Amino acid sequence: MKLWMWFAVPLAGLLGFWLLQPKAPTVEVLPSAALERIDGQMVNLADFKGKPIVLNAWATWCGPCRREMPMLVQAARANPEVHFVFLNISDGPEAVRAFEKELGLKIPNVLLDPEARLSEPLRIQGLPVTLFYDAEGTLVNRHIGEISAVKLEALLQAF
Repeated sequence: MKLWMWFAVPLAGLLGFWLLQPKAPTVEVLPSAALERIDGQMVNLADFKGKPIVLNAWATWCGPCRREMPMLVQAARANPEVHFVFLNISDGPEAVRAFEKELGLKIPNVLLDPEARLSEPLRIQGLPVTLFYDAEGTLVNRHIGEISAVKLEALLQAF
């Protein structure tokens, strides 16, 4: 065996061992982002830390979002120990107000992201998405698609 092989074979083994090691999962945290409320005031998303957070990303044109919204608003009222934040993606305040009027709802904590700036940091690839953060702002669960009342209740119990 050639001299260089005495070094190459163990080195290749170590490299392979290192590459096959499981990677530590990345921790996703609630981003700090200034957003406009439906009333025009600015708020930082990180200001909601201190209580568990349920962040629902939605749009007025999204059918599943329309179906789940009344149940989510009811859950927000029934769980004052949790911040429910409704992040509207791609609509303006007028569209959100018309949506509320059409459904007969008053949605709490509506934040507007008309340019969908938070889609990438929150890893939103479709709507609706409901994200569950602990009081420190660490993501603990993610539900993609329309969420049922049973599923929401189970995830709220996990807080």
